This record gives sequence, C-alpha cells and structure tokens, in this order.
Amino acid sequence: MVTTPDYQPGSDDDADLLLRLSAILVAGKTLTTQVRWVDTHGDLRFTATLDSEGVTVEGLTLFGRASASLPGTAVTFGLRWAKTPGRYDHFDRLDWKPSHVHNNKGLGAPEWRFRPFQTSHHHSLVLNAATEVGLLNAMADNLPVAEPVIPEPANWEAILALVGERWNITDLINVPYPPWQYDILQRPGAASRRGEVKERPS
Repeated sequence: MVTTPDYQPGSDDDADLLLRLSAILVAGKTLTTQVRWVDTHGDLRFTATLDSEGVTVEGLTLFGRASASLPGTAVTFGLRWAKTPGRYDHFDRLDWKPSHVHNNKGLGAPEWRFRPFQTSHHHSLVLNAATEVGLLNAMADNLPVAEPVIPEPANWEAILALVGERWNITDLINVPYPPWQYDILQRPGAASRRGEVKERPS
C-alpha cells in the first residue's frame, strides 16, 4: 500500500478533504474547453479542466484514457485532485468495459471485499473514503475499492450520460469518441464525431 508522508489514517486531513471533494462532486460543472484526445503510440488520453459557476475549479482535472486498438472497450474516466502542485490523484474513477478483471482488495464494506469485476465498475469517493486506510491513502493507491455499474452502459453515449450524471458535468456528453483504430474488414457505419466513416461501437 502506498502511504502519504506525515499522514495518519482517519486524521482531520481526511475529513476536510472528503468534505471538499464531496462538494466538488455535487456541484454543477462544465468543461472549460473542448476535449481533445492525444494518441501516444496507441495510448489515447485527455486531461481537461472544469468550471463551476463560471470559474475554473483550481486543482481539479478530468482524465480520460483508452486504447487505440480496443474500440468500444477499456475506457477509464477519472476526476483528479492536486493536493500539492504537480501531484494529481484520482478521487473518483469509472472504468467502462475493462479488458482485464479488477479485483477489490480486502478493504471497506464487506460485500465488496475481494470481489472481481470484468464488467464496468465505479471506484467512488464514498466507497474509498470509508476504507480502513483513509481517503488520502486510498487516493494514493489509485482507489482500490470498486462496485459494479448496473446496468452495463451499452455504448459511448450511454457511458458519457452516466458519468456526466454521477459527476454532475452537464456537457460531458460532448466528449468526442476516442480515435480508435478499426479493422479494415469492418463494414462502414455512421460518421463519428471526428468526421470519419466507421462503425460505432455497440
């Protein structure tokens, strides 16, 4: 487990941070600028700042990750917080149709301990703040506890709608498809938001 220097689980730092991040989660938010995916050797990512009441929220970023070779699967969305300059940790994360099984650690609520998930799952602030290690340590350990997303979001629009609702980001539905690489044998479908002709994932 990764630990934070000079920090004791259950300290006032946890309580103060939980209050602040909970307030950020429920506040109405919008994207500061249009999201643009960056392709680094097949690893697709974006980071974006968010506004609330017309002001950019300091220390908060929205993160997205996908694989160019895995259309319609293995997408991660995360909210990140900078407790110190240059150090960002997730405080809420959602994995859509992961390509690998996620196994919960033996932490937090008994019903989720050691549970494996092959389907979409949510590493929520609430679940991880309630673990024995404390919120700061859970964030430093990339939010080790998750619960399944039911029902499974069927397509890109569905996962954007779900994440936008859970995080109260009203225009998240405008995030474009990742620039996935499609097999040339796939039959053409509707035009994507990037203006290319390809079949959209189901």
